[in-house]
Amino acid sequence: MIRKNSLEIKELKLEDALILSKRLSTESKEYLKHFIPFADYSEEYIKKILNEKKLDKYFGLFFSEDLIGFYMLRGFDKGYEIPSYGVWISSKYSNKGLSTLTLYHAFSFCKLNKIKTLMLKVHPENTVAKKLYEKIGFVKVGIDEKIGHLIYHKNIL
Repeated sequence: MIRKNSLEIKELKLEDALILSKRLSTESKEYLKHFIPFADYSEEYIKKILNEKKLDKYFGLFFSEDLIGFYMLRGFDKGYEIPSYGVWISSKYSNKGLSTLTLYHAFSFCKLNKIKTLMLKVHPENTVAKKLYEKIGFVKVGIDEKIGHLIYHKNIL
């Protein structure tokens, strides 16, 4: 019998900060050009975020114990009712349906917690992401004037 590797989504812990920092720091600038989750990718900064969060959620994607991506639902700690979704999947694991998986995980999380709407922002030139988001029901509602990203919402409930 061939043993298959496992794929898990679980909340990130402080001890995951080092590997997340390493993974993000070793990605090419081109691959990360539209992804702006943190002020920097240092272990210290990521630990600070994970340590100080209260209601915000940071979920890791683990393939055979290896962190291969993460997604976040944040804004709760700042009092927003509509969380902001953001995702990063390692370039080594891109185009395998993992971003879609995180979206459906986020939808279920929102439904279970009676969160009515999910928001995300996407760079206007990120056509692959825009196509995915629109395909699964996100609707453009505006533009973030600070960074020029398109704002999308999806009704969950």
